[in-house]
Amino acid sequence: MSLSLGGFRIPRMALVGVLAAFGALLLSSSAQAACNYPEASQAFSQWNDNAYYQLAPDGGLEEGGSGWTFSGGARLVEGNESYYLNGSEDDPALDLPYGGVAASPRVCVDETTPQFRLMVLNGGKLDTRLHITVIYETPKRETKATDIKAFDDWSPSEAVRLETKDREERVARISFTPKEREGDWLIDDLYIDPFARR
Repeated sequence: MSLSLGGFRIPRMALVGVLAAFGALLLSSSAQAACNYPEASQAFSQWNDNAYYQLAPDGGLEEGGSGWTFSGGARLVEGNESYYLNGSEDDPALDLPYGGVAASPRVCVDETTPQFRLMVLNGGKLDTRLHITVIYETPKRETKATDIKAFDDWSPSEAVRLETKDREERVARISFTPKEREGDWLIDDLYIDPFARR
């Protein structure tokens, strides 16, 4: 079967191929734009981390979790991390009960973005862990997981490494879920480290 376009007949499969290529081009362009982090600053300098970071898309949750996905009871609550990295007006934080999962909006990852950090608080048992999975949107859907701990007051997470593998830019989402029932987690202010800005 074929379609007619401006007097020319285009086989359906060829049209599908053209549209897929066009979609890939748009995705590549948007990813490329996202890898440009022009407003990076030394957000974690008070903790002796002088790297430059930029807030991830809706990393402060001020847009109501735009681009985030929440399940299992994960939800936005009123409150702000106590160091005001994203400003004192930053009102929401993300509450993650046991069984809750939150995944960030898509972020661009390449050799210039080696790590990320966020603000975390664990009001539950202190040796419980927050499980973080970075999901890379590749044909094989690569993932990398790590666990972090936190205290019962707001503090920055350790820097979590991103897998760049000397590749060109690619898109990833960052997923968060408590590992143990006794944890009581809040997160806020997800920042990406653009290495090129150091």
